[in-house]
Amino acid sequence: EKWRSFSYPALAVEVISKFVGDDQVPRAKLEDIVTRSCAAFRKEDVTPVIDVGGHAILELFHGPTFAFKDVALQMLGNFFEYFLETGSNGGRLAVLGATSGDTGSAAIYGLRGKKGVDCVILYPHGRVSEIQERQMTTVPDSNIHCVSIEGTFDDCQDLVKASFADKSFRDDVKLGAVNSINWCRVLAQTTYYFWTHLRVTDKHKDVKTVNYSVPTGNFGDILAGYYAKRMGLPVGKLIVATNENDILHRFFTKGEYHRRDIAKTISPSMDICVSSNFERYLFHLANDDSSTLLSWMDTFESTGKISVSGKKLAQAQNDFLSAPAGTKKKLAT
Repeated sequence: EKWRSFSYPALAVEVISKFVGDDQVPRAKLEDIVTRSCAAFRKEDVTPVIDVGGHAILELFHGPTFAFKDVALQMLGNFFEYFLETGSNGGRLAVLGATSGDTGSAAIYGLRGKKGVDCVILYPHGRVSEIQERQMTTVPDSNIHCVSIEGTFDDCQDLVKASFADKSFRDDVKLGAVNSINWCRVLAQTTYYFWTHLRVTDKHKDVKTVNYSVPTGNFGDILAGYYAKRMGLPVGKLIVATNENDILHRFFTKGEYHRRDIAKTISPSMDICVSSNFERYLFHLANDDSSTLLSWMDTFESTGKISVSGKKLAQAQNDFLSAPAGTKKKLAT
């Protein structure tokens, strides 16, 4: 409750400081990083909450690239710069990322011109929106490099994961991540769940819990909501909203995380079949047992399938609801 009157940057500092101690980033520097990151947004509230037809809508498009990922990636770029300036990683970092559209441009605008950082973004040829491709490929800074890959986002993501799995390569090039496999991404995104709860309950004094419906591809954004709930935020339902690439909807309704070919849609940033952040949730579904998670992921790698039933499926359905929206429904609304 004492956070209710705080500005967005001040609230974000409080949330992030629960995970980032003074021995990692001094409080004054943390406040500076978050404040400068939030200053890149066109709205003072950073992520305003508005009312549309009786529903509270969180506006996440006021950053430099109009993507929700600007919130996290503006912060991530400034965190990277701080750690490199203070001697971490030998002062150098090669950032490798995969994008279905919005991560790439948001990462580039968060990292462009950062001292000690080279940024390489992989994206699937012909499968990102034209404006997002131009946002990525027209940035003139010498530390930014974009690579078009024949294939899908999952193919790009597989290349990134394989690079990080190769320890000698990872160490030689001083590899770093901007995709939400980087915990800083998820942590930064938890901040606007707290912000939204406070703004909704400002207006509706009788509301105790807030439900969140989140467009979901790689599972990072809604996972931040799951962690906010575990931190104690009074979250009601977390609703996974997918497009035709509905592997997550099939899991939460049938217990079937079964890989299929990716359908090309009018929402390309969500055209993802293997959601990398889903592994984090599966770890908790496995009662934080890494051996069970490893068994599930080995099975998925060999068969393209993970299946759960009984108590595990009931637990997953208690944690998340889900619903798909195809092209016809999207165009109708």
